Amino acid sequence: MWRICVCDEKNSRLNRPGRLAKYLWYIAGAVFIIEAGSFFCWDTPYFMVAGAGTLPATMNKWFFVAIITCAYAGALAISSRIVSLPLCRRMASVFLGVSSSFLFFIILIFVLRLYYSRSFLVIAFAASSFWLYAGQRLFFSTDQRRYGFTPGSIIQDLKNQWRGNFVEITTPGSVEAFDVMVISPNQDRPLPPEWTRYVTNRMIQGAPVVHPETLYEFTFGRLPLDYMAGGPGVVIRPHRVYFFLKYICDWVMLILFGVPAILAIGVISLAILCFSGRPIFFIQERIGKNGAPFHMVKFRSMTKAGEITAIGRLLRKRRLDELPQIWNVLRGEMSLIGPRPETPELTRQYTEQIPFYQYRYSILPGITGWAQVNYGYASKISENKIKLSYDLYYVKYASLLLDILIVFKTIKTILIGFGSK
Repeated sequence: MWRICVCDEKNSRLNRPGRLAKYLWYIAGAVFIIEAGSFFCWDTPYFMVAGAGTLPATMNKWFFVAIITCAYAGALAISSRIVSLPLCRRMASVFLGVSSSFLFFIILIFVLRLYYSRSFLVIAFAASSFWLYAGQRLFFSTDQRRYGFTPGSIIQDLKNQWRGNFVEITTPGSVEAFDVMVISPNQDRPLPPEWTRYVTNRMIQGAPVVHPETLYEFTFGRLPLDYMAGGPGVVIRPHRVYFFLKYICDWVMLILFGVPAILAIGVISLAILCFSGRPIFFIQERIGKNGAPFHMVKFRSMTKAGEITAIGRLLRKRRLDELPQIWNVLRGEMSLIGPRPETPELTRQYTEQIPFYQYRYSILPGITGWAQVNYGYASKISENKIKLSYDLYYVKYASLLLDILIVFKTIKTILIGFGSK
């Protein structure tokens, strides 16, 4: 049985000039940020020299420089993790990383009443964004990798996606050039001896090895249901500690944004009452965690005849019809982020027709989620199958970083309507 590992940056021949160059680049970034801020805000590039330029007191100076350096390092760590998530662009990862890190340290400055310079913070924020984005362009790229697929490891969607980067290894004597080797381990049918020697030699030569399912998940941000249905199946166990933290985060978000949300609900309710009449809300039984039924609240967006109203169309496009579900979150029936709850009838139908559908009920349903921001509304069995593959990806890899990305994509959907159907 082969040890399957996710390919990383250090093993690919495409990552030269290598790890040392990457480390030097980010260290140089810290120096550049401090020097730029010192030059433009303290009138000297020699911030380490006492009495130069318009430097603040020594202790204030060094505390502030340390905070800026930590903010930059935090932004680097967060953006590096976020960009490794599927369906996340470099610009988005850098924006989220820099914003969240600098926001934390700005709050820390105010809480501890430390010295700060507004202009220095602005320069550091802009310089960090530029340097980290340039670093992502230089040292994080999967677009040019070539993948060598051994027999039994081919997933048709991957072949269609990559085309020129797809290399099918047909014989163990193949000399095709590739950067990552894709192997599908099979307990019942181990590789023949000649294939074993070929794979072993490639691994000794430094070729990273990855499971096709893992590769699919990273590329599409969802689980390959058809591929898993033909194999031994899947076991998805939610991370218990994470979901406890998520419960706390739900309440923190409700406290922070409760007043704006209540105001928005009031304004939308008045608009529905004026333009569409009563009832304002639509209440329907849905299935929640572990199959428990509950009554979900939404803004009414349709007439009794089943036609979408003008204001309902706008609410659906911006996902604002889901806003009253804050009440369900307060009752503990839903979370802010999770799979969309379905009706009992659809749940029974999809459970019978779609493999692994019951796994989505291992966690609380959500107002928004990974499937909602990447796929939108679904009505057909085929569409719900795709949507389920996104939901199961979230259940399998749920994390605070993935939640941050979902929140960002949700805000994008609300502002420009992207991601909805």
